[in-house]
Amino acid sequence: MKKYNQGKFYIQIPSLLCLFILIALLLTSACAPTTKVPKISDEMAAYEAEKQREMAVVEFVKLQRRLERIGFRILRANASLCGKNRTYSCGFIYLARGIIPKEYREAYRRLFGIKNLPTVLYVIPGSPAEAAGLKEGDVIYAINQNPLPPNKEGVKKFNKILNNNHGEDIVLSIERQSQRMDITIKPVCICNYPIILKNSDEVNAFADGRYVVVFSGMMRFLNSDDELALVISHELAHNTMGHIKKQAVNRTIGTLLGAIVSELTGVNVTRIGAQTGQLLFSQEFEAEADYVGCYYAARAGYDVSKAAQLWRRMAATHPAAINLKGSTHPSTAKRFLAIEKTAEEINQKIKNGKPLIPETKDNYLP
Repeated sequence: MKKYNQGKFYIQIPSLLCLFILIALLLTSACAPTTKVPKISDEMAAYEAEKQREMAVVEFVKLQRRLERIGFRILRANASLCGKNRTYSCGFIYLARGIIPKEYREAYRRLFGIKNLPTVLYVIPGSPAEAAGLKEGDVIYAINQNPLPPNKEGVKKFNKILNNNHGEDIVLSIERQSQRMDITIKPVCICNYPIILKNSDEVNAFADGRYVVVFSGMMRFLNSDDELALVISHELAHNTMGHIKKQAVNRTIGTLLGAIVSELTGVNVTRIGAQTGQLLFSQEFEAEADYVGCYYAARAGYDVSKAAQLWRRMAATHPAAINLKGSTHPSTAKRFLAIEKTAEEINQKIKNGKPLIPETKDNYLP
């Protein structure tokens, strides 16, 4: 009988044959479904999958347009309160085929006419782009007389020119229904904290010091534009008030103190010190972001008195948040009441013709 040496083991050919027979018998005799289920071919499934991808794209773009429409108003209305971190925007979003995930490229082409060159996906109402006559579906083949290459390189070049603009007129050479024309847009100053939509069912949003990120689950949870404006403004306030940097400093201090204690006691508490430092004033930062965020939303024309209701609905769906203890965030009860009081403060200022500027200890905002 022929054997094959594999290290210390020997495999016999008849043994393998017996094993295969045993597996085959097991598969034929094992418990299995008994009903006559429909037969679905791979071709049918592929066709349906493409339909579902189209539906997913339509839903995502709908949310993205809503986020951009509200976010642009907030960033524009509060540019004077964003310190030096400002930029200029034309007020439109665009895509090119090469930067879209492969499985969704065909859907974007069919639904929105996205080409290899930057293609306008959405023109924000009230923006300079709308005033200049830019329209959805316009294909941009040059900017300021600079021709754009296709796909990623074209988007990279386009972004570089836009990001280096300091308020000067921008000339877009576009193609619209086989006709070519130039459109001149005068950008406006906005806060330089881009607002990003993250496709996730989680009811959440966050700021990281550079961006504002809103989850699609949060957008579906919010009933009105006023509520969404309050969420965006809250995260914007985290950035403008320097909360992320302050938390990083507190973490560093906690790490150093933890290292000192570890050296003196022989017990390693460095990580605990870092975590404790990072959590220092976390509830106060959240309360401040609520307060300042109310002003940001109101300055953009949104009704923050109605938006406070989101915390009652949040409590209804997440009862544990009603009386938080030891959490990084204030309870939903405290947040609702604080926003109501802030709304009263804002409405009184509007009534008295006073500027909508948050009250601070030293009358200073960054």
